Amino acid sequence: MLVELYQYPQFNSAVPNRLPNGVNFCDMVGNVVRAERNRLSGKSFCSDKELEKFLSSPSPRAMWLDSFWWIFHERYQPNKEVQNKLFDRISQNYASLLLHEFKSHYEEALLKRLPSLLSKAVYTSFCCCFPQSWFNTHEFKSDICNTMSLWISGIYPCLQSYNSWDYSELDPERFRREKIILQRRLLKKREFSLFTSKRCISQMSIQNKKIHCLKSPGISSTTEKDSLAKKSLPDSSQTQNVTKEYHGQTLVFRKAAKQVKRISQAREYENMLPKQSYPACKSPELTSNFFNIYGKSPLIVHFLQNYASLQQHGKDVLIVRREKTKSIPESVLTYAEVIDLTLSNMKKRKENFHQLNRLHWNEWKYFDEYLKGLQENFLRDVKNVDQRALEKKKANHMFIQPSSFLEESFDKKRRGSHERETAFLSRTGKLLQEPRSFDISTSKMIQTLKKKGRPVLGLELKELFAQILIIASTSTDALSNVS
Repeated sequence: MLVELYQYPQFNSAVPNRLPNGVNFCDMVGNVVRAERNRLSGKSFCSDKELEKFLSSPSPRAMWLDSFWWIFHERYQPNKEVQNKLFDRISQNYASLLLHEFKSHYEEALLKRLPSLLSKAVYTSFCCCFPQSWFNTHEFKSDICNTMSLWISGIYPCLQSYNSWDYSELDPERFRREKIILQRRLLKKREFSLFTSKRCISQMSIQNKKIHCLKSPGISSTTEKDSLAKKSLPDSSQTQNVTKEYHGQTLVFRKAAKQVKRISQAREYENMLPKQSYPACKSPELTSNFFNIYGKSPLIVHFLQNYASLQQHGKDVLIVRREKTKSIPESVLTYAEVIDLTLSNMKKRKENFHQLNRLHWNEWKYFDEYLKGLQENFLRDVKNVDQRALEKKKANHMFIQPSSFLEESFDKKRRGSHERETAFLSRTGKLLQEPRSFDISTSKMIQTLKKKGRPVLGLELKELFAQILIIASTSTDALSNVS
């Protein structure tokens, strides 16, 4: 079932080889006929019977099969001898198709569309004969289209003309898989939308109930409303029955036609398929090339050179025209892909920002807790120090009572000062009773001062007297020596 592993049978010079893996040719013809229909209207450029008759006729059938095997050899198992034989037979069948065979009302339209028909025919044959291989690539499809168009008309087709093909008919297996995947995605989206809508409706109903409870003044108003609703129920049921009957009559009279059903189904399929998005880059520049107005079909040229006796094989009238020769590679991102990438990048950056914000707040929280712990430890230490100081004070007060100690010291001071005063008064009295001795001592001190050459002042005498009184108060031995 893989095209790379298939072994080509020997070339049959009498009849074209059949399609591999037991694929029926008539089924392939049906695929091409259905692919030519318009998805919305269901019509094609000619009737289905005429198109089926044309493709099943001997010459187009032989061209189809030989073109299939020529491309198989060209891409997967190159063999120039077999390819030359196939090309020769294709040219003979094309010449016979133009000269002898097909006569129909749609002859001109069919011959104009022959390159496109053969391209679709070869593509659907590869897809159905080798379903495990992947042919939905730009390279493979453009190779088929270019080969068929160059052989028949001598010019290149429009770039990426295969984008308008109906792959639901040409590649049914791949389209079936993609359809299942799309249906699953749509079901998930619908389930999510239904879940969100139900959630919103439930929230709205809860809010309405709260508002209704706040507005209702009492039970009497609710009972009145219930009674009114019960009265209005029969009328509403009657109106519903009337509307149902009317709609039933309209449905009986209005039946959807087959064409309307086809169009609706086609629109559903189009809505399911992803919309085409163009590549997000500059389009390739137009190049100037020579274009032959009369055109030369390589198949006809080969036939005339080998099987006809004509000396001149037509004319060449060349003009210069600008055309697109380079197509945009598939690796270039489309606008839809760029939008998806930007949205995903924005989402990732948003998540990274939230994570950094969480880390930042967690670090600040840890730092605050650490500071609080330090502060609590410091306050605890201060409290312990204060408590120890208080305990020491309490212990001191327990051993010495301050009130008794103060009274005893105050009494001692009073007793000592009283005794000193009485002794001082008695000693001064004795000195006053002996004025001579006092005058003698003072006169001696004055004389000593005069010998030093200093005048005697009243203030100095007072100071001397005060010193004598102090000495007298301190000791009785000093007073006796002074006297």
